[in-house]
Amino acid sequence: MPPLTIRARFPLGMFQGHLEDGSPSRLPDTARLYSALINAAGNGTAADPIKGQLRISSESAAALNWLEHHPPTELMVPEYVPAYSSVTSYRDEGTLEKPPKSNAPRIKKSGRTVSTATALAGPVGWFWDEAPSHVHETIGRLCGDVSCLGESDTPVVLTIEPIETTHKLISEPSELHPRGISVRTPAPGRLDELERAWEREHPTKFPTKANDKARQTERTSGSPIPRAALQVLQYEVPTRPVSPDPWPFAFAIPVERALRPEEVVDWCVATHRMLVSRMGDSAPASVTGAFPRGVRNPANRVAIQYVPSSFMADRHGTGPSADEFSNGALMILLPAGLEPADQAQILRALDAPTLRVWMRTQSGSGQDLKLGSPSLIGLHDFWPEVRSGWRRTWRSARGLVPETRRQNDHPDLGRWGFEEAALLSLFHVFRDHLPDLPRRDYWAMVQAVTDKSLAVRVLSTHRISDSRVDRYVHKAPKAIGAVQPYSAEFELGHLVGNRALISLGQSRHLGGGLLVPVDTPEES
Repeated sequence: MPPLTIRARFPLGMFQGHLEDGSPSRLPDTARLYSALINAAGNGTAADPIKGQLRISSESAAALNWLEHHPPTELMVPEYVPAYSSVTSYRDEGTLEKPPKSNAPRIKKSGRTVSTATALAGPVGWFWDEAPSHVHETIGRLCGDVSCLGESDTPVVLTIEPIETTHKLISEPSELHPRGISVRTPAPGRLDELERAWEREHPTKFPTKANDKARQTERTSGSPIPRAALQVLQYEVPTRPVSPDPWPFAFAIPVERALRPEEVVDWCVATHRMLVSRMGDSAPASVTGAFPRGVRNPANRVAIQYVPSSFMADRHGTGPSADEFSNGALMILLPAGLEPADQAQILRALDAPTLRVWMRTQSGSGQDLKLGSPSLIGLHDFWPEVRSGWRRTWRSARGLVPETRRQNDHPDLGRWGFEEAALLSLFHVFRDHLPDLPRRDYWAMVQAVTDKSLAVRVLSTHRISDSRVDRYVHKAPKAIGAVQPYSAEFELGHLVGNRALISLGQSRHLGGGLLVPVDTPEES
């Protein structure tokens, strides 16, 4: 059975709700979501008309009962802060009151200071590992009928789009030592409990005229909401294992036109500048590359690559279909071990109604490129599977740039050339999974990556004769000397999965060094 996800997007960026004791509820919990779905089932397009009233259909009741017995296994919780204000809102209560100096009753109005809202940095989400198809279909229809989540001044848009979870259900919680966050969740019998309370508030027998006439002073009536069928579950941020892939995920962004190969690096650099500009002074080192002194830089940081539409059409991995990327995509590659706060900050920087990238060309004129909405995709299975009887190698799509100058000859390994430069680039990308070696012992790094257990080989290299080296790299250290781009073909063996998207070389973080698969029959 496929997983079920519910994404709650708040157009105003605010959530407001209260708990039973009147204190503010900082986040919409599962119990509140469930109540909103019940309201949609009884008053929306999926309700059944019975004796002049709308009631919950049997299909909706079955889906809601399934949710009672299956709490979400994971949640998506954005960053949030309390939003304090001194705004007072007034509303008619629909009851009468008698003013102190008048005999004529008037409609009672109540005022409340709106100071208990929560500002959300993104959507909230719920995830179930698997759900029957009828639950998928029914919950999807009910989500379309939910207008608010929390109080009436908290509009929401519920969809069943994929989410990126941040918290996982604790299977064995401790009451003495709770950890994570506590979330109110419906338990079996919650639907029946709320239906009985609704029937008590809506008796079939109408009141008499005497009992229903207006009085000079009235009070709002209502029964307490039953809470016997609610449970509190605990969710925590899981400790995620470090992925063997250099960049396990990426934000794929559609572009309004296809990019020419010679302008890819320039547009990736312009996109990086746009990203840093939108983040401001709080841009993390994983994006800027400016790590504090004394801190060992990670093997890889956030990278930006352009993937043409022809490559997007070949992908069969997770995420949106290739039809959304008819002109290719700018990919914001997220490195393994990236802090969740950094990833959330990147997503906020990309969250804009209209996003454009601007750059100045060699002639001095300006160009801009309109970007679409980002989608989070997995890169572990980006490329299609290798067909049976075929063999996969890898070639550089737009050229590689060496990461160091030519080294002195080795007594056993010979002269330093493009092959050694390519192997060194492989070591730099995968160094977190290879032996820890001295920083500048480049020959040892080449030997480490060519260990027989890894089955890594450089099949061929070719010099690229092009004086416009800016087409292949944005900046290079002066110690490298003259920059000489080259192409290469690899067998990556056991170093990485045969469907992962990776890039190599000096320019791997800004548009260069992308590797693409080359499949050939084993007989050849």
